[in-house]
Amino acid sequence: MTSPAEQLESALTATLEEKAARGHTKPPTRGWHPGARVGATAEHGALLAYNDNGADGICNLASGLGTWLNLAPEGHDRDFTQRPYSVWRWRPAFNGDTVRLLGALAPEAARLELVAGRTVAEADVVDGTFAVEIAVDMVSLRDARGRLEAHDSRSDEGRAEFERLLADGRREMTQVEVRVYDSAGTVLYDSAAINATD
Repeated sequence: MTSPAEQLESALTATLEEKAARGHTKPPTRGWHPGARVGATAEHGALLAYNDNGADGICNLASGLGTWLNLAPEGHDRDFTQRPYSVWRWRPAFNGDTVRLLGALAPEAARLELVAGRTVAEADVVDGTFAVEIAVDMVSLRDARGRLEAHDSRSDEGRAEFERLLADGRREMTQVEVRVYDSAGTVLYDSAAINATD
């Protein structure tokens, strides 16, 4: 099961079953469409989704299956006044993993690239959504797991280390850049991938 439609259906089914079992409000079951994705068959991937009613979500993927649909909160950011894309989720290269950036493109944007040094990765773009990952050596995050495991997570030291990792991740991500192009190939944006509000 690797088609975006199958992954979305799998994620919706799993989410609806879980929500029903817990007695929570269920997300709408109709009107969903698959958007851009990364890690389609990887151990942990992501598939963006959007609904005809304007709702957005991110499906968590596990080895090609959709396992969960996280709905974007009300007032979800699709504000393109500062830049021609909005960030729904970002992830630095913890433990040597890839950097990921997921979100939506402004109507005038056609293509997005993630740039780290001389390495460039082109985003998957589907119906105004984008998903991109790139291999980046973020030295301070290479052993994030070890740094966390060195402390009891409930201790002051454990919480402080967790906060340091988050700060290191945000600092490292500011070194990754985004380039956004329109359909004619004109650069609309070329700057840091995330900002203080992401």
